[in-house]
Amino acid sequence: MVLEDFLKKYFQQIKEVNDFHFEYLVTNKFKFPKANYIELKKFIDTATNFLMEIDEHILDDLMGKVYQDLNSLYTFYKGIKNKTKYVELIFYQEYLEKKNEYKTLKDEYEKLKIRMEEYNSAISKLEEQLKTLEKGSSEYKKVKKNYVDMIYELSKNKDRFYELKDLLESLEKEEELKFFPQFNKLKDLHLKKLEKIINVKLYYFDKLLWHKASNSSAVVKFFETSHIDGDFSTKTFIKYFLKNIDVSKAQNSEWYIYLQKMLKVVE
Repeated sequence: MVLEDFLKKYFQQIKEVNDFHFEYLVTNKFKFPKANYIELKKFIDTATNFLMEIDEHILDDLMGKVYQDLNSLYTFYKGIKNKTKYVELIFYQEYLEKKNEYKTLKDEYEKLKIRMEEYNSAISKLEEQLKTLEKGSSEYKKVKKNYVDMIYELSKNKDRFYELKDLLESLEKEEELKFFPQFNKLKDLHLKKLEKIINVKLYYFDKLLWHKASNSSAVVKFFETSHIDGDFSTKTFIKYFLKNIDVSKAQNSEWYIYLQKMLKVVE
């Protein structure tokens, strides 16, 4: 298998997804936010669920479709990140193992390894058998000949075994020098592009969510009765959550730190 063909096929799906969404965003002149809204995803989900409990119609119609599309794309993103996380495994198990030259050498190497184990086992048994026989007897000579022949065969196999081992290691090093830089370059390129796409979609979903919330009588009433000061936005809601967290409870400390950080992220 040629490396360029492998990489093209491996990243084909994410490239197609990126091209489709990116072209749509650029064509329709969507704003690309400076803030990292992917970091805000956890809170946006929390806010969405919270608002849904107040007004079950928050995600009706277009909002629901936008949120579904966003979550589908985010799930795809996490899947790609996991899929490309362990590059060494991809190199050995998915690329090298499908490369004909390497596969042929590896198959012979593995067969020789098993054969050598069989020879060593047989030689050990013959050694034990020789100990029980009288030296010089016909049976002893017969077993001794088998023993010598077996050692000779093992020696021949060992030579080829280590020759194959060197060939495999040489091929691995040669392919590593080409594979890792090209794979990691494409991985970073595609993931960063997908992150930009998700970031835009999260930014606009966040704005749409709070626009919808500001027009919900149930949410407006909740803001009034809860004495929430500020506009209808994620930033205001983060402040509300921070104000009502019981930091004395250990399980809340991580969430509290996260919210403080996100307050600086949101635009």
